[in-house]
Amino acid sequence: MKIVLINAHYTHILGGSEIQCHQIAQGLTELGIDLTYLAIGGYNDAADLSYKLLHVEKNPTSIIKACKELQPDLIYWRFNKNFLASVVNERELLDTRLVFSVSHIHDLEPFAYKPIPNLSVLSRVKRRLAHLVKGIQFQKAFRKVDGVICNNEEHLKDITHTNKVYIPNSPFLEYEEFTWPRPYVVWVGNIKAHKHPELFIDLAKSLNDQGVDFLMVGDIQQQAYEYLNISKQLPGNFHFLGSKGVFETNGIIKSSVFLVHTCEPEGFPNVFLQAWGFSKPVISLFFDPGGVILNEDVGFVSGDFETMVDQVSNLLEDDSQRQEIGARATSMIQRKFVKEVNIQKLISFCESILNSKG
Repeated sequence: MKIVLINAHYTHILGGSEIQCHQIAQGLTELGIDLTYLAIGGYNDAADLSYKLLHVEKNPTSIIKACKELQPDLIYWRFNKNFLASVVNERELLDTRLVFSVSHIHDLEPFAYKPIPNLSVLSRVKRRLAHLVKGIQFQKAFRKVDGVICNNEEHLKDITHTNKVYIPNSPFLEYEEFTWPRPYVVWVGNIKAHKHPELFIDLAKSLNDQGVDFLMVGDIQQQAYEYLNISKQLPGNFHFLGSKGVFETNGIIKSSVFLVHTCEPEGFPNVFLQAWGFSKPVISLFFDPGGVILNEDVGFVSGDFETMVDQVSNLLEDDSQRQEIGARATSMIQRKFVKEVNIQKLISFCESILNSKG
């Protein structure tokens, strides 16, 4: 079986789907699968990687050209909606199957829209129109993919394809040691509006007297949040660390008291697995993917800001509860999010897609 995996690479853009693709490429290559990772936008060639990579530019022409040259049996697509329509339209010429892996709930909503703060009226109108056209193109292309994978079991009901499967994400726990002079709570994510980083700052303000710091890790991706680098009005217990590599980020999570999450619903946040893999509770303001937090009792889902403040405050003061939650989290990770099991599920699904060809 010859597979081409398509996504950005974690050494170029650090995000949950990129970390998952890195692990998938490792796992499939270790099992003898002929896999090439098409790293959209490039990768750091100094990284010590066990699988084949090919740098392709961020445009459909480059992706299609590489696929024609490699002639895979199957394309594993984890690049969201980007360029899918163009590649699917060439699929018959490529003579290959295509599996779409859902990374975000918006992958299943063709016309879902994430507003960008501070755009002019004209820019907003242009962006919405372009988004509408892209949604129509994606909707048509998505119907033609051969199979769909989701990382949140709740999403299965929203997938109409016959060939579909739930394969959970796998924790990536390699880390570099990190030290900080005071205990701290951590927030990790790319800085943009739908992740609501400002609410973590408000949380720090609300708990300024507890002797705990609030560290934020992430790349600023919208201009509205540039103030994080320059503002002198941020609370004294809040510290913006900026963008960090995956190993350092893992070290920051490992040394934290616990993780706070303020993002709107996505797919299955990779950072949850990182926290639970290091025996850390998760307090999520809005989102409990697949009901895992509440069903497994590995943290709290707040629902509103005032409740989150109370939950964070109470958990900071209760070391025994943190230890109990952490132990449950570790046990859950070892039972339900096992890389080797997930890789075998992926191989079985891909083989079933290839065997149903024709």
